Amino acid sequence: MAAVQAGKARTQTERRAATQAAVLDSACRLFGGNGYNPTSLEDIAVDCGTTIRPIYHYFGNKKQLFQVVTETFEQRLVEALSAVDVKEGAFVEEVPVAAYWSAFSVLAKDAAFRQVVLIDAPHILGRERWVNTAVVVKATEIIQNRFPALSGVTQTLVTRMLIGALSEAVLVFSDMENGEGDELLDQVFILVNTFIKS
Repeated sequence: MAAVQAGKARTQTERRAATQAAVLDSACRLFGGNGYNPTSLEDIAVDCGTTIRPIYHYFGNKKQLFQVVTETFEQRLVEALSAVDVKEGAFVEEVPVAAYWSAFSVLAKDAAFRQVVLIDAPHILGRERWVNTAVVVKATEIIQNRFPALSGVTQTLVTRMLIGALSEAVLVFSDMENGEGDELLDQVFILVNTFIKS
């Protein structure tokens, strides 16, 4: 009897996890494709084949669901940058800037990432949140490893300026026509690389 009940509980847990994953997948796609304001919880419920009730149950409200979506996109970038630090299972001491830029560029070209992380999140979740995100923490680590002589306010200022400049460059890139965006990203990389080497 206990084994049967455990089996039912596991099945129910699996169903909950599947529903949460489906909601999150739909929310990532719709918030990323349409933006925060035009996307309703009803749209997400229809897209993932559920009702609105589980969305409220698992995620609270639209803003809380959007925060989870934002963190999901941000984690993708953190994982891509962290993967650059490790090569064949070993930590790499001095990673070329181009390797980080390549990892960053892949997500910079993703319209959904730009929409959620760079356009909507600062307005919906607040700019002050950005400073403490996993993305900024990782980017800060990378930048500060490149400028070990900097400290205190100077280190913070240089770090924030570089992160802000890269974020703005990605937004400009998103407005470019056809192949112009790739050329712009290449130009930004040359500028960043020159700055880091100087």
